[in-house]
Amino acid sequence: MPLPLRDFVQQVLLEKGRASRIHGAVHRAWRQANEEYPQRARWRRKSTFRGLVWEEVVRELSLLSVDDPDFKFVEHRDTASFIIEDAVLFRFKHADISLTTANYPTTEAVSFDNHDIDLYGYAGLQRVELCYVLNEFETEIIWIGVSARDKGAHLWKIELNDAGVVVPTAELPLPEPEVDPAKLAKLKHTDQPSVEKKTKDSGGK
Repeated sequence: MPLPLRDFVQQVLLEKGRASRIHGAVHRAWRQANEEYPQRARWRRKSTFRGLVWEEVVRELSLLSVDDPDFKFVEHRDTASFIIEDAVLFRFKHADISLTTANYPTTEAVSFDNHDIDLYGYAGLQRVELCYVLNEFETEIIWIGVSARDKGAHLWKIELNDAGVVVPTAELPLPEPEVDPAKLAKLKHTDQPSVEKKTKDSGGK
């Protein structure tokens, strides 16, 4: 079972506009769930609404497989996952700002992050999680992307947006500033005596 590779997973997401379509599907599902359950602010358990969001997102994502035969919806263990190009398997999860999912470390979550073993009857697939992160009031999505972990340790993340994939600023080459030699700062002369002169004047003290 291979470790998930960021560049490979990103390329799979970019093909056929999958990244932007997944991003759109999550937002549509979020809006739909909020419209259907305006009373959710009175609910005691936040996980109740998260479960409903999960249902809406999985439904929206399953529709992507209609015109993308390499985007497959698979059900297993009372849940669902998606397989892209028979190479990448992902499941949808709510996560906090550290991209840790709420169900970690359940037995299944620990197994999902253990890339030494295969799961769900599929061999050799790279497993990652499609995550959404909410603001502190859980009223708005502030991040959507793919996260990879190995035995609980965070490996990498890929942020998704309307255009596809967000390229982190740190990964972009910074332009070299153009410097005019004539405008280079020059050391100002000072009337303060040098350290050597001060020492002599004070008798070496």
